[in-house]
Amino acid sequence: MPDVMIAGAGPSGWALAAHCARLGLQTAIVAPHPLRTWPATYGLWGDELAMLPPDVTAAEPKVIRAYTNKTHVIARRYAILNNERLMAVLTKNVTVITGRVVKADHKGLELADGRTFAAKTVVNAMGSRGGTAEQTAYGIIVPEEVAAPIVAPGEAIFMDWRGDHNTFLYAMPLGQGKVLLEETALARRPAMDFRTLREALRERLAPYGIKIDTPDVERVRFPLDVPKPKREPVLPFGAAAGFVHPAAGYSVGEAFRLAPRIAAAIAAGEDPWPALWPSRARFVHFLRHCGLEALLSLSATETRDFFELFFDLPPDAQRGYLSGRDDPGATFAAMFRIFRKASGRVRLVCAKSVIVRVRNVNSG
Repeated sequence: MPDVMIAGAGPSGWALAAHCARLGLQTAIVAPHPLRTWPATYGLWGDELAMLPPDVTAAEPKVIRAYTNKTHVIARRYAILNNERLMAVLTKNVTVITGRVVKADHKGLELADGRTFAAKTVVNAMGSRGGTAEQTAYGIIVPEEVAAPIVAPGEAIFMDWRGDHNTFLYAMPLGQGKVLLEETALARRPAMDFRTLREALRERLAPYGIKIDTPDVERVRFPLDVPKPKREPVLPFGAAAGFVHPAAGYSVGEAFRLAPRIAAAIAAGEDPWPALWPSRARFVHFLRHCGLEALLSLSATETRDFFELFFDLPPDAQRGYLSGRDDPGATFAAMFRIFRKASGRVRLVCAKSVIVRVRNVNSG
């Protein structure tokens, strides 16, 4: 019987599996395609990269810009992961089982073909479920010389809010002379469809002579407002554990940060839940969901104004909001600084979002 059995083979599942195996735990991972290279593009901030093995980045832009009503230069290191190299490091000493999980409980896993597997600790890392607000994106991958009219080689655009669709362009080097040009709807309820995003990207790129009729396409869709999971015998991890930042969409960095803590708790026979969801993280989760509700209510112009205030924050304040999952003080400070400088209309939206969130928590 394995010590740990993990359902789900995304970056979060493999991160936890790798740390469990390094601690001597007999670890297995189960998924329909457990060794398939992840198709998505993953970016991490510099302080999050320190938690990863060396030499697993594909590209690291020299300059990162954001555009609102003006140009911002983001004074924070950012890199794109090389999915193949990262997976090669994580998959050592882990048993791989191919199959689709249909049931998970404290005893083990049941697969669609009828096979069952028992384990001392069962982990659900199969991604987030539920939620009504979603982030969607549609992107094309082009040679850097094609993208050069928009983003110079070796540089990146984190967010370009200049447009009428309340979407932004994410232009990021991927290494090997390629660039991802992706139109993103940060948060919508219901989700913005891929056809609308594709048209918004076409409109944005047309003035630069860049066509989007390429087979090299990336589509992204995931929920943002998934509630914090209830404490159950099956341990959730990654997006399944509510790691997705509800106002930004990031989760992989948090999974890599917490994987060694959770693995250590399992190896010591301790309850991993306090490390997964301490009281500080629960309060930050509440604050971030307030921010999500505010973003959902903003027009394209208001969203641009909001992010102008955000990118005007000092780097530490930006980091506190984007990465400080268990730092409510930093999260609240960043939100308050934006609130203080926002327009009356945006302040009203933010105040209403808090009321909506409180009601949802109380009704839940």
